[in-house]
Amino acid sequence: MESLTPRSTTPTEDPPRAAAPGEPTESSPALDNTKVHVNDGTAIPAEEKKKNKNKKRKPAAKKRGTGFEEYYCDPPMTPAEYMEERQVLYPPHRPFIERIVECIQRFRARRRLDSYRNDLFSKYLMLGGIDATARQFQGTDKITDDVLADADKSAVREMTAEDVIQRGVGGNTNPRFFNPNDAEHWSVDFTGVAAGFLDSSEHIPSLMGRNEADIRKAAEVVSSFLRYVDMHDVCPEYADDIKRARKVCDFAVEETPILNKLSQLLPGHFNTSLRVLFVKDDADNEVFCVQDDQVPDVKQAKVSHATTMSIVVPEQVQNTSASAVISTSTVIGTKEQTYEVRAITLPTETQRAMYKAVNRHLSGQGSIPEIQPCGTINTRPIIIRDGWDNSATATIPLEEDVDTQFILEEDILKLLRIGMKLRLRVCTLSTGLKFIQHVRQVLPTFYVFLPQELMLDFKAPVENDRPAKSIHDIGSDGDDECAED
Repeated sequence: MESLTPRSTTPTEDPPRAAAPGEPTESSPALDNTKVHVNDGTAIPAEEKKKNKNKKRKPAAKKRGTGFEEYYCDPPMTPAEYMEERQVLYPPHRPFIERIVECIQRFRARRRLDSYRNDLFSKYLMLGGIDATARQFQGTDKITDDVLADADKSAVREMTAEDVIQRGVGGNTNPRFFNPNDAEHWSVDFTGVAAGFLDSSEHIPSLMGRNEADIRKAAEVVSSFLRYVDMHDVCPEYADDIKRARKVCDFAVEETPILNKLSQLLPGHFNTSLRVLFVKDDADNEVFCVQDDQVPDVKQAKVSHATTMSIVVPEQVQNTSASAVISTSTVIGTKEQTYEVRAITLPTETQRAMYKAVNRHLSGQGSIPEIQPCGTINTRPIIIRDGWDNSATATIPLEEDVDTQFILEEDILKLLRIGMKLRLRVCTLSTGLKFIQHVRQVLPTFYVFLPQELMLDFKAPVENDRPAKSIHDIGSDGDDECAED
């Protein structure tokens, strides 16, 4: 029987084994995935090295939403958050001022407002009487660590907030903004503030003009805030007012391109033709609307006048010729007035057919362009407030408070909306016909002027004990200017 001897424990290198057909040899380092030798002589398993590489890679940063995406909605609230809002933050018994300030601060925390949107939102709040001006020494870096350690998120947000309603305590009051101790001159009006901020004549257009993208972004900021107020039930007593304010935001986006187009088309070819025929001195440097079309010559103006008058208002030219009307008519009055659109009447199918027949006849002549079908609008004189002293006391005489009709082309009538305001220079002919000489301004349906607009740049006077300079002070402080009597 063969004796058994113990195997030596000394590590020895196994003899090389012949590789099977198609099997890589052990001497090939590129195919050896069991060990990898580094410069220091240590061996690191390849699998472990692969894991270390994966650990070093940092995941790509997730792109956070701003809260203003088209289909963005707030995440659902937990039961605890819901009860906190109903019982602590926005209960009905809590004063409205405290609720709305809490809501504004939380809205800013929930939305990623870039510098542009942040500036728009601050101006919107300031127009509503809320102090949103930047304050010095009010940031987390100015608060000590022990205070931050004992304060929760709500307390820190309140300490660093820039949106406040002044209480007027200790003389800390600013006449530019709302003061609860002087509330008889203020009222809660979400619709009015949204309209005053977004209308295409006062606040936003004075900052950025009638740029449709900018108006859309401003309306987006206001609408998002109003939706937040409505969703969290901050002030249910003003729920209907908030819904109307959100509609104003929609109107602003819808009407801005319409106003831009109307400013190019008004007063239309027919009214321009009457201006050519009846207004001799037409020097005016304050025209707001500039037409795309060229001013017609006298021949074109006569054809446009005769065609439209005989089709739209035939009662004014019956039993007489168009040339006789032109020769006998004169301008008997000119007036600057603002009108509100009350009714719009498009041309009928019969009238369109008559215009088509006239254009077919004129097409043979070649020199006269095609005449567009015309309809009418009924307007009413109104007074709009604009901050000037004369608008505060202006009234409309009783004899002038009647409907006024104007003739306009169909493409203009399709753009106009009932409720739009038109600041016009109107001429009255001896026949009683009124036509538009110039258009000063086109205002949206939701136009409103807020007195707070006048206070945004107000600076309270400061007492100065220094006496005024006199003729004897010349040269005493290095001033070489000479006084003139």
